[in-house]
Amino acid sequence: MSYTPVVLFAYKRKDKLNMCLESLEKNAEADSTELYIFADGAKGAEDAGQVKEVKEYLRDYQHKSKFKAVHIIEQTENQGLAASVIMGVTEVIQKTGQVIVVEDDLVCSTDFLQYMNGALDFYRDEKQYGSVSAYTASMKALEKYDKDIYVTGKGECWGWGTWEDRWMKVDWAVTDFEQYRNDKTQRRDFEHLQYGLDRMLIRQMKDEIDSWAVRWCYHLFKYGLLTIYPTYSRILNKGLDGSGTNCSISDLSNEAWDAETFRKCRYEILPVNMKLERMAALAEKPSVITRVKDFIKSGSHK
Repeated sequence: MSYTPVVLFAYKRKDKLNMCLESLEKNAEADSTELYIFADGAKGAEDAGQVKEVKEYLRDYQHKSKFKAVHIIEQTENQGLAASVIMGVTEVIQKTGQVIVVEDDLVCSTDFLQYMNGALDFYRDEKQYGSVSAYTASMKALEKYDKDIYVTGKGECWGWGTWEDRWMKVDWAVTDFEQYRNDKTQRRDFEHLQYGLDRMLIRQMKDEIDSWAVRWCYHLFKYGLLTIYPTYSRILNKGLDGSGTNCSISDLSNEAWDAETFRKCRYEILPVNMKLERMAALAEKPSVITRVKDFIKSGSHK
């Protein structure tokens, strides 16, 4: 069997990177999987030491890894996460046809690679699906849900995978943005996929943020491409502790899973589950307190 390569993005958090790699190596498929690690450069003197530490760690790791092969791509200058992901995924997917993508602050379940490989192979020729997610938000409705996967219209960026023919069609410049901004219905529908998506896209196009993920989500939305989610999350995000570049502190960093829930996944051709899609959109909606803090921090009240 041919296994999908894993593309991992690292920057300056050696402790988080170590946790991520340790969790990936616990997957039985690791020794048959090629790993591509893109290590970004420093922004300046303030992070140069941490970035150097990460790169030294990776050079050492390359020789003792359990993966079939480890390819390390070191950047001498800081690219930023958005440029790194767009460039790195494009480079690898053009060689291999499909990829599994993780960032250094993610911890993966022991069946993460089994789940992702199975899903990417099962849905490859089903062109209505644009991506596969390994992360699922905690939702009460999933406790009585009787399937192993569900489908929504929103893409995900915490442990995901896709195929070359879907990825290579993304318009990263969002050249139809003016049409989108003037279409209230389209903006409302995009926002319904997750709280804050419309504002994120607006801020992206104003150069206030630099997000590959919101542009990826917009591409999937624009073309009606669906995303497969697991009933049981295969990902924990340990970067929501204030250490990340683009994420604020969140209780999601304390999430845990019960290893007994994992089993071989039953993949099915399913339509969007409207109930779960709406619940997932609201599950990541920040509290009023968090929103007020973000508002004050942004300086918009001045």
